Amino acid sequence: MLTVLSPVATAAPCDPWPPAGGGGVVGAGSGSLSGSAGAPADTPATPWATGEAGYIPILEGRTTTVELLTGPTSPNNTVDRFGISGTDLGILWENGDASDPQVMMALGDTMGDCDEPGDQWRSNILFRSSDRALANGMRIDDAPMERSGLAKSILPRSNLPGEVTVIPTAGVEVDGTQYLRYMSVASWGTPGEWVTNYSALAASPDNGENWTPVAGTARTGTGSGGLIPSVLGAPFTTHTAGQMSAFLKHDGYVYEYLTPSGRSGAVTLARVPEGSIEDMSAYRFWDGREWVGDHRFAAQVVNPRVSELSVSFSAHLGRFIALYTNGNNDIVMRQAASPEGPWSGEDILLSYTHVPTLYGAFIHPWSPAVETVGADLYFTMSTWDAYNVFLMKTDLNQIPARALPNPAARMRVSDDSWTRDTPDPAETGETVLVERRPIPES
Repeated sequence: MLTVLSPVATAAPCDPWPPAGGGGVVGAGSGSLSGSAGAPADTPATPWATGEAGYIPILEGRTTTVELLTGPTSPNNTVDRFGISGTDLGILWENGDASDPQVMMALGDTMGDCDEPGDQWRSNILFRSSDRALANGMRIDDAPMERSGLAKSILPRSNLPGEVTVIPTAGVEVDGTQYLRYMSVASWGTPGEWVTNYSALAASPDNGENWTPVAGTARTGTGSGGLIPSVLGAPFTTHTAGQMSAFLKHDGYVYEYLTPSGRSGAVTLARVPEGSIEDMSAYRFWDGREWVGDHRFAAQVVNPRVSELSVSFSAHLGRFIALYTNGNNDIVMRQAASPEGPWSGEDILLSYTHVPTLYGAFIHPWSPAVETVGADLYFTMSTWDAYNVFLMKTDLNQIPARALPNPAARMRVSDDSWTRDTPDPAETGETVLVERRPIPES
């Protein structure tokens, strides 16, 4: 029986949000935060503030829930092993080690024991997994540790006024070095909106155990303080449209898909030769026709609203795929024949109707639909109320076929399968919500 069917204890963060006094900005040592949280405007910023507990969505059809990856009663036992009762995101990439292959998983703001001072809040955590048998879940091997039973924050916040937290947005391996693109959050705004000081690269030469910010890689945001630590040196550029990222390795390049801070921006695209990933002057931006050096001329490759994007090549489809949360708060997929597009219309993998508290959709690189011609696509998903990470699965055989447009065609044709958005599977019955299994109060 799938672990998703087992009773699960509550895993929401310790404090309601926003903290007393409002504004969403908390100084160092002020207690817990729901750093990555932000929901559509018609829902609370954090549903647990209303007294709701989280739930496990039991689904049948196109998309199903495999298991709860983190939190109390997760098979990974993250509470006892890592001091993690609540966390989010779950950004996935391969470590590139042929002798010891692992998938890295970066997590956002993380809570532990609510009876401890500060609730054991850490801004970010890293897991490593060598599990390829994803049909029955994803086992976590280990994590960089602060001490026994407590995973460490791999990119600690500065504890200076003007920085609330530091959150990873993308990861990639190049020549044996692990890289994270991360953002420094200056303040939280209305649900789904926040202000960043900057985004930057951090590097780890030891399989994610220790991380160092890479000097010269900062792109400043709109944070009024402009807080940038001295280790990063002078910012390379002001680039408010490039505060959050998704990485894709392809043909010797690292492609970086860029969005502004928050959950309502469009996607622009940069690329850089793999060996020059730390050299910001080597990045070129897609202007709709060619690659140019000035980010101000970058074209929108995916239109608003795009939230927490991940991109991969699918061997099953023979195309690139992008997963993100759209303006309706659905997890959707688009397809493209090349990294720059044009990108297809949206296929809804999981509907807001079934899981209204969902966010984040990060592709597992060892999915059969990525590595082989298998149809199963695995991805991580977070929910506001559970404030933990789930492993989800979509059967791509149940996604309607799309025919690439013929660029040589001289007339408009009736086949619009490439550009149209397909119907919501919650409305067509292609995915059915069997039960919202309550997460019991702790």
